Amino acid sequence: MSFDNNLEGFNTCQKMWYTFWNPSIESFTTQVPCHESRGNSFSCYAQAVALHAIADSVTVYKDMTMPIVDKAIKSTMKYRNPKRGAYSVEFHGGINSGDDDICFDDNAHLLRALIELFEATNNKNYLKMSKEIMNFLFTGIVEHQFYHIKGLLWHISKPYMSSISNSVAAIGAMKMIKYAENKQEEEKLYEFTKICVNFLWNQMRDPDDNIIMDGTDYNSKTIQIPKYSYNQGATLSAICLLYKYDKNPDWKEKATKLVDGCINPGKTLFDRDYPDDEKRYLHGVSYFNQLLVEGVVDYILTFQNDGPSDVIEKCKYQLVRHLSYFRKYCLDQKDGLYFMSFDIYKLDQDVYKRYRTEFGGNKDYNPDPRERIGNMDDVPVEKRPVAKSLIGEGAAAHIFFQGGRVFPKMNPTNC
Repeated sequence: MSFDNNLEGFNTCQKMWYTFWNPSIESFTTQVPCHESRGNSFSCYAQAVALHAIADSVTVYKDMTMPIVDKAIKSTMKYRNPKRGAYSVEFHGGINSGDDDICFDDNAHLLRALIELFEATNNKNYLKMSKEIMNFLFTGIVEHQFYHIKGLLWHISKPYMSSISNSVAAIGAMKMIKYAENKQEEEKLYEFTKICVNFLWNQMRDPDDNIIMDGTDYNSKTIQIPKYSYNQGATLSAICLLYKYDKNPDWKEKATKLVDGCINPGKTLFDRDYPDDEKRYLHGVSYFNQLLVEGVVDYILTFQNDGPSDVIEKCKYQLVRHLSYFRKYCLDQKDGLYFMSFDIYKLDQDVYKRYRTEFGGNKDYNPDPRERIGNMDDVPVEKRPVAKSLIGEGAAAHIFFQGGRVFPKMNPTNC
């Protein structure tokens, strides 16, 4: 039975829009506290993920998606801090221009969405917005006081140098190169990308398994060692873009080492509770895993003609497996929306029963509070109602649209 990944991405994006779009205030809102909500509105991070899903949709289904693009852009502008030329964490209705709660990774996520929107619509205002964000990202480079390596900050007023800000900003910078107005600007974008990627590769990569760690304070020798799928996937995408630009074979070698962490069931990004590799899938949340999926797709499309054929085939195999798994287990049949967690013992009782019977899992039912209504600390998590989120639905759409770049249609596996 053939499955259309682009169509599923479009349908998910549309459901996201009709579920969360509030025409009375022209913004995404929620009726109940949910993940990444701020009062009735959402964080800039959630807005960026939703905007990227819309960018994907207008790229593939232009005529059907165009009516919502300008509305989504106008709601994004409500986060803009005119003093900084950047976008704040919380929605302030465009009033609080003095707010300085600004993250570089949030802005880099928005940059990626805006570039794709420009390329899909040729609206030069989106390119102008992209260049403004890129100019802001340039200001975030600092040197680590002990390791003497440069990298991008996570937040304008905090000392943390996060892997996600470096990796996502590097992708944005490489995608801006084709729109550079002169050679000097092109070189500046290229050098910025190499600073970010060198920080990731030389400082944040665990050499024992080639998995990217989370970050470090620039005034501390401590490395934050948690390993998340979005750091791995976004770093891989950035390196693929560097290879396409300068054809340096070192990037191919690095990319092949990184992609193994994305597709190898024996490595830490997979749920390794099962002895059988065929039952092992990525763990974590969809808004992290969406960037890993994108990284794997970028690797396939970048190296399919001159890369290791066995690695390419493994990438395709895991891509189909994970798209099939996500559709089969993470779609909530009750409302047609997607859960965020790939850990299916954390969703609801119905899916948990399938985890026990179809996977032979032995973990206790442990619902993720991020999938439940917030502000209910006096109620056990398992008794709180499910609450879908903007970031979860945007990520779900992005996962399918990314899969569609390699497999517009595919035959799903049985998982």
